[in-house]
Amino acid sequence: MSHDYRRDFRASTVAALLLAGGALGWPAVAHAQTSGSLTLASAYDARGVVLSSRPVAQLRVEHDTDSGWYAGGFASPVMLGRAPTQAELIVYGGFAHQLASGLSWDAGVSRTSFLRDTRYSYSEIYAGLATDNASARLFLSPDYFGGGRSAYLDLNASHPLNDKLRLTAHAGLKHAFGAYPGDGRDRVDLRAGLALGLDRWTLQASVGSLQKSRGYEYARARQFLFSASMHF
Repeated sequence: MSHDYRRDFRASTVAALLLAGGALGWPAVAHAQTSGSLTLASAYDARGVVLSSRPVAQLRVEHDTDSGWYAGGFASPVMLGRAPTQAELIVYGGFAHQLASGLSWDAGVSRTSFLRDTRYSYSEIYAGLATDNASARLFLSPDYFGGGRSAYLDLNASHPLNDKLRLTAHAGLKHAFGAYPGDGRDRVDLRAGLALGLDRWTLQASVGSLQKSRGYEYARARQFLFSASMHF
């Protein structure tokens, strides 16, 4: 029997709409703010691994309170190996606080779920520091992609060229604790690009590379990405 890819697309779309509706429908609290973005991207690259080599539409929503608590979600279609297209859903929540120096810190938990290949779903805890133009976050997972304990250090920076255009840079280091079938123990991913802000839109172009200790089936050594995001 042939696979119904249209059903997978409809399921991904419905999941994204439910995610957005749930976040936008939360009860209002004083000084609370709900924001989001809809992104069209040429591909989906996460932590140096291509989760979709085809164009994708992605949705992100987040709800922040004046007390520092926040929660949000992200939805995107993905392709894991030769499996049919499916939906990836990420929900997260935590607490953020800005210090008098301008430095801010945050900590929280997240859950990444794959609606078809549920064995790859995983949870993480994270903590980080940020300034206006740089951030660092450490993620810890007890069962990353179903492969065991893992840590990921996420570093990001940007430099404004003018009031609309800025340089962006990313570096990530993944380390697996113990056996991790089909992957190297350590992996470094790098990305550099340009981001153009136009009112409610952000246009981005970037190139990324992957440095790995051993072969990884779904990784690419170099990946060009283009995206357009509408913020609401």
